[in-house]
Amino acid sequence: MNQAKQAPDAVEPAVADPETLEKYDRESRVRHALPKRVMQFVIALSVLLALFHLYTSFSGPLVDVVQRSIHLYVLLGLTFVLYPWAMRGARDRVAVGDVILAVAAFAIGVYMVFSADRVIASAGRINTLDMVVGLAALALVIDAARRVTGWGLPGLAIVFLIYGFYAKLSFYPQLTESIVLASTRQIVSHLVYITEGLLGTAIAVSASYIILFILFGAFLVKSGLGRLFNDLALALAGPSRGGPAKVAVVASGFLGSINGSAIANVVTTGAFTIPLMKRTGYRANFAGAVEAAASVGGQILPPIMGAAAFIMAEVLAVPYTQVMLAGIIPALLFYLGILFQVHLRAMRNGLEGIPRSELTPLKSVLLERGHLLLPMVVLLWLIFDGRAPFFAAFWSIAATILICGTRNLVLGLAAVLVALVFEPQIWALIESRPLPGLPASRLWLFAIIAVPMAINAIRNRLGLESEVMDLADCRDAMTEGVRNSIPVAIACAAVGIVVGIATLTGIALDAADAVVNLGQAIPSEMLRLLVTLALTMGASIVLGMGLPSIPCYIITSTMAAPILLNLPLFRELAGSNDTAIFVAHMFVFYFGIFANLTPPVALAAYAGAGISGGSPNATGVQAMKLAIAGFVVPYMFVFAHSMLMIDATWINVATVAVTGVVGVGLLAVAVEGYLRRPLAAPWRVLALIGALALIYPGWISDGLGALIAVALLMTGGVGGTKGRDAAHAA
Repeated sequence: MNQAKQAPDAVEPAVADPETLEKYDRESRVRHALPKRVMQFVIALSVLLALFHLYTSFSGPLVDVVQRSIHLYVLLGLTFVLYPWAMRGARDRVAVGDVILAVAAFAIGVYMVFSADRVIASAGRINTLDMVVGLAALALVIDAARRVTGWGLPGLAIVFLIYGFYAKLSFYPQLTESIVLASTRQIVSHLVYITEGLLGTAIAVSASYIILFILFGAFLVKSGLGRLFNDLALALAGPSRGGPAKVAVVASGFLGSINGSAIANVVTTGAFTIPLMKRTGYRANFAGAVEAAASVGGQILPPIMGAAAFIMAEVLAVPYTQVMLAGIIPALLFYLGILFQVHLRAMRNGLEGIPRSELTPLKSVLLERGHLLLPMVVLLWLIFDGRAPFFAAFWSIAATILICGTRNLVLGLAAVLVALVFEPQIWALIESRPLPGLPASRLWLFAIIAVPMAINAIRNRLGLESEVMDLADCRDAMTEGVRNSIPVAIACAAVGIVVGIATLTGIALDAADAVVNLGQAIPSEMLRLLVTLALTMGASIVLGMGLPSIPCYIITSTMAAPILLNLPLFRELAGSNDTAIFVAHMFVFYFGIFANLTPPVALAAYAGAGISGGSPNATGVQAMKLAIAGFVVPYMFVFAHSMLMIDATWINVATVAVTGVVGVGLLAVAVEGYLRRPLAAPWRVLALIGALALIYPGWISDGLGALIAVALLMTGGVGGTKGRDAAHAA
């Protein structure tokens, strides 16, 4: 057996503390100690729902209303089983009231499935019973959203519901019972029975893409990929100056891109990176801030970005590959900005890396667990080959099991996969029809089956040990994946109420027109654009403080994106209508995610402070400074959309990437106030001017920024302050 040398205790991955996670992440406050029979029910239902989604991802989804109803109402019922009525509610039993609500949710799901054909055939017209069931569904979704996310999202949904009734009933000079009932039926039909409200685009993406990628992430964690990311980060960045902080950046970025929760990532990865940073010499506030900033960035890091990215692709009707490619350069600039600041802070304070003698060599890391990267390769191959993301996720999950599963599990799964590949031929034989041909696209699927099986067999023969997945691990991964899908589905359903009322009443367009009319008072088009961008940024951040990233993106893209699109200069910079729409949505998407770092509700930063022992607010401010590139990059791609790799040549993309890297570097110098020596205020201001010049597109501004960069590198900030600036101590 080839046993790689292990790092000391300080760099061993630690298990996340459930109490810390629940303190800062409301979505994690579930009933953990339920009776055995209740847990068996939850596990059985979760596995069945996971298998349902896995099967339909390969064979094709059911009718929209049916597919989405099964997804939503099963998860809605599980919400009442797993989430208590109040934060301090009992965690070891399910209250009778919650049992009734769970049964009601499941019953509504069954009702929706059996009434779907009738409602579709009647063009959305519903009867009184349908109305009552629909009102119950709305009430259950609002209460579930309150349990899972707090009062922010359900409060907004209630406000929009009230406005919806007001907008409909205010047309009539005198209200009668028939008018109220007719208006109620119209609103309920729009919000519950057609694909506009609860069953709208958001829940459609949750039921097709998001749950499968959450399941994929759960299987990857079970396979040991998280350990591989930690070990890779340690081997690559650990020995360099300030290595522990760079390890946190790299590991948190990788893990954040697959687990979808910034706070969970802070608690999980930070459990071993934050103590390691403190041991090396970083102070508590900085250590917690590094972990928080890097974890939040995982949701903008391809290939598996935050759940809102899948919704963006669906809303804009663009391939997910376009969103993925658009996110590459902005994500790299974000992480380079953090790494630059971490490196400069380490130089300022004379911090060293981890001795190589304490680290596992890169070769040993790859030999032990490098094969676990194959499912990610399968995912990228299928997506860039033009396959649907849910199809790619299905086969990536299969590859994960095949490459590290037990012998019996691998053989059983391989038989099932082969049967699925030949499913049309099997049904033809059963129904005595002529056998259809096997397209070449399906023949390639045998490679996804054969290659992981071969690697698994070779590793077993050579005695290369790592994590082995058995049937119980698959059950646990499906249960965990479905549980992690609950907050996403509930948020998608609740925000569907907001979007449904917005489309029913036209409030979004009215608000956009009102803001544009106010903006006419600003004489300069450039100033008008900058003010509108700043207000949109502020709205996205404020909404993101109280809402999960999905409803935050959907609401801001519904309400704020049209405002940007009504600005002539914004469209002129974009060059085409499609590009303008894409840039506007990317802009609000980014700032909604970064709300986790902005005080006074910087939950990711607070979680980092909880582990490091630092000040929550000071950690939040420091996290914002570390993530400063993330607040600047969206403005960069507004003025230079070639950064998003759309409507641009490779020369334009390369130019924007290079100037962006230099600009982010100068921004880090300005924030840290250090470049080979501490910098005086004039030099820091000069670095900031150079960074802003490189952000704004154009040869003149790029030339000015380049000159400033060269001047700073050659002089190193001559005349800088002596000694260490206490304000910038680690």
